[in-house]
Amino acid sequence: MKNTKKIISLVIASALVTSIVGCGRAVTGNKEADSALEAFNTIVKAFPKNKGFHKVMQHWGFKLGEGEKFEWTKDTSANKIDYAMVMMADPLIKAGVDVNKLDKNQWVYKPSEVEDGVKLPNRLVHPFNVSDKKETSNGSEDALRRVFKQAPQMIEYNKELQQYSLVLGEGFEVQWTEKMGINKSDMIFVINGDSLIKAGLDIQKLDGTGWIVGENPNQLIKTYKLK
Repeated sequence: MKNTKKIISLVIASALVTSIVGCGRAVTGNKEADSALEAFNTIVKAFPKNKGFHKVMQHWGFKLGEGEKFEWTKDTSANKIDYAMVMMADPLIKAGVDVNKLDKNQWVYKPSEVEDGVKLPNRLVHPFNVSDKKETSNGSEDALRRVFKQAPQMIEYNKELQQYSLVLGEGFEVQWTEKMGINKSDMIFVINGDSLIKAGLDIQKLDGTGWIVGENPNQLIKTYKLK
């Protein structure tokens, strides 16, 4: 009987140790990416009406402004777009962008359409493919965790600005605040200005679009204060 009790005690102790070790593991394989995931999910939870699911693309999306969203895939094997920066096209077209001259490796033009009874505006999408690995996710948070885990090196942290960045190719970033209320902007889109200038963009005509030229003239920035 004593031996049985000892075995049970050892099993329980082993399980507790395993649980404690498991809790200390980075769920994305990277502590910085873990913190970025937590910060992003906090923002999404604060604005639940901004979150939606795009059945056609198998994407979760978070609305930033009118017609503008950040999207991430439910399953990286579903298609070649695992992350997407979705932007209003018309303001940039009016500023000179010829959508037919866009670099197709960096941009997808989506004309206005009706989807699920909702009329969508003309959009410019910057896609990014992480992998073609089959994933089975459960909800938006788990889906984002799984994509982060496949490429945690894409996430950077700026201690001075107290914000995270997801780097989606040269000159493209999605940024978000470490904590709500500590920055003027909750989220930021940074895009490659060169790619748009080559397609006809006149940066002198950006007034009123919400886009500004960054300290690096090769990048355009749009900030979002969520409401």
